[in-house]
Amino acid sequence: MQKTVGSIVASSSPPRSSINSSIYIDGRRHTRLKETQFNYKHGQKLHSFEPEKAPYPISYDKEILELEHLDGQLVKFVRQGSVSFIDFSEAERPQRCLDLGCGTGSWVIEAAKQWLTTEFVGFDLVNVQLKIMDHSLEERIRWVYGNFLTTKLPFEDDEFDHIHIQSISLGVPENKWNVLFDEIFRVLRPGGSVEMMEDDIIFPSLPRWFTAPMRAKPRRSASVHLPEGSVRGSISSFESSPSIPNHDHALLESLHKSVFEHRFINTKPTAVLPSYFSTYFRQNTLGPVLNFFMPPLPPLQPLSPQLATVYAVGPFGLDLEQRASVINTASPPLPTARPISVSFSSAPSKESSSSASGSSQGSREMSHPSPFKLSEALSSVAVNDTDDQNEDNLSPPPRELYALEANGLADQTTPRVPSVTNERLNSLNERSLAMHLHRAYNHVLGCQDALWEELKDRLRNRKEELEPFGWEDEEEFEEVHSREKFERLLERYRSDMHSRVSYWSSLHDLGWPLPAREPLSKAELIEEERMREAILEARRTASLEDQQLPCRSIRVLVGFKP
Repeated sequence: MQKTVGSIVASSSPPRSSINSSIYIDGRRHTRLKETQFNYKHGQKLHSFEPEKAPYPISYDKEILELEHLDGQLVKFVRQGSVSFIDFSEAERPQRCLDLGCGTGSWVIEAAKQWLTTEFVGFDLVNVQLKIMDHSLEERIRWVYGNFLTTKLPFEDDEFDHIHIQSISLGVPENKWNVLFDEIFRVLRPGGSVEMMEDDIIFPSLPRWFTAPMRAKPRRSASVHLPEGSVRGSISSFESSPSIPNHDHALLESLHKSVFEHRFINTKPTAVLPSYFSTYFRQNTLGPVLNFFMPPLPPLQPLSPQLATVYAVGPFGLDLEQRASVINTASPPLPTARPISVSFSSAPSKESSSSASGSSQGSREMSHPSPFKLSEALSSVAVNDTDDQNEDNLSPPPRELYALEANGLADQTTPRVPSVTNERLNSLNERSLAMHLHRAYNHVLGCQDALWEELKDRLRNRKEELEPFGWEDEEEFEEVHSREKFERLLERYRSDMHSRVSYWSSLHDLGWPLPAREPLSKAELIEEERMREAILEARRTASLEDQQLPCRSIRVLVGFKP
């Protein structure tokens, strides 16, 4: 999904015929094999260019590339089917369109389906584009490869009517933005439009109250005290120690930050890019920053059918209302049918919404801002509680799902750049935030090789920087041993994020039955019950602020060349 890219110089604009895997050097067509574009390290697929020339650090594994479709679907959802934030009339549709940093080419293909007379060029570093099956689309699309960080774009002046840019900031050093915008301005015709959607680079972290119960040891005896005064198995004593980092994945977060610092990549492009738009373009629409918060805490998975303890947990998993001893030998009831189709919003059905509105409307007030409504402040809206099963439980404290930050910039809207109504974003289900957290933490895991190189550098040259994170390495540097420890850190982060995202809960909400659990031994049942108690107790005492950490921040910018 690389949106920055390679080291190929194209000195003349290629012909407009359909081309799928070619580059142009000195006006000649050259076929480039995919195998020469990639390296494989520790199971990850990486581009083969030096970081100094192409600093994009994320792998090209299938799981990473598929995340690009999430952004495309989000745009189409909030824009009610449109692929663009500009309302083009039939006569104003661009004739020539460039997708700069096209990645898999999914936006190009979707746009070609809507703009039936437009010719498209997708420009990227490597050949990861989707195969086009429709010949009528293929005739109007071609792929061009090169590096807009090291060479000029291989296009003529004023060649394109519209330029689309999305998620390239992960690979653009701060000192290259000015050069890049010079090229964008050059190839865009006067009166042409450019739209850009970029993310801040965020490391999603989990507070220690969430992760500690999953790793706490069983309490053998409350009378056994450790030398520092803590009680064995006590979660609270672990949290209160001043010598440990503020969360379990602080080392990975530090490595992640260093990866981008050493590549001179600004982790807050939403704050940097408006100044470039104001310099190069006119009639600018500078959207506010949209923050997606962490998803609500899901309920815990049902206990094993043989377990003799049942918890009634609120919709956010925060309230331990009752605990009753029962003998349950039957599996929990399963949904009768799975929905045939599911919308992007995962919104509840009209029936469930109407039945819930009478009893719970107004019980929770949350601010649901529209991410791209550029001229209005947020208004609070009442959200219907559709969970009839939990209406007797204590209501969790109100929380926001999204937040807008204008950063003190005045928005200039034009008639051709519409605002998006609040209703579109409000119809997103709370569990949709889990998809954005999934995207964010997988981008961290996609930087695995860059994180490893940063760790090796510290081990060799700056070992003292690892001491605050508890990395003990008394022996001489052994790369194999350190790699094993590093992979355990990654696996723990992946496992903890799986628990936070809670995929099973999202699927269950969509009608998928929970898989049957294997019978547990008595010792296993006791240990699972103990862990559940610790998790529920931690959730009860957790602050709302800890649950509303942002996991994603995006901004949309639109401008026109004078």
